[in-house]
Amino acid sequence: GPDDNIFIYFTDHGAAGLVAFPEGVMVIYIEACESGSMLEGLLPDNINVYATTASNAEESSYACYYDEKRQTYLGDVYSVVWMEDSDAEKIDTETLFKQFQVTQDKTNTSHVMQYGDLKLGAAQMVAEFQGELEPLSKPPKNPTVDYYNGLLKRDAVATEDVRLSIVARRLAASESDSENQKQLQKELEQLLQVLLLF
Repeated sequence: GPDDNIFIYFTDHGAAGLVAFPEGVMVIYIEACESGSMLEGLLPDNINVYATTASNAEESSYACYYDEKRQTYLGDVYSVVWMEDSDAEKIDTETLFKQFQVTQDKTNTSHVMQYGDLKLGAAQMVAEFQGELEPLSKPPKNPTVDYYNGLLKRDAVATEDVRLSIVARRLAASESDSENQKQLQKELEQLLQVLLLF
């Protein structure tokens, strides 16, 4: 209804101008490559919409937390940071802008951006959109930038390179001279040929 608070978390592949959003009272977090392009210069600052994006208009978002068993990436640096912040902080007293600042500071692979009604970000508490829960855990007291850089960058890979990275990891873990290794080698070579075309 007209008095509802709406929180949208969008994660997918992105490209310049790929997604359009309706007007209304909203908070939008977008995890996608070039996600800033969806809002940069397009989202007015007077329609009660506040948004943050994983990257600016010209750069990739980065996958992270590779799981050897599942052979896939389980997260994105931007999303991992804001979700861990929501888990660790008292979000009933943390503003959207404060969460943006934390996410921007700790995301070391892309430029986290904010758009729209920035006054909304400064006035609204995170819990108004994500619910009110007690913090699940606390990060180390006075964590250093190096702590977060090591934690999130150790396996971060540009989203457009995820398939290539997964195949390369599977190839490295495969048995020598196996049929599987030969198939993976062929797939890797095909992916690399496609990259060379662009």
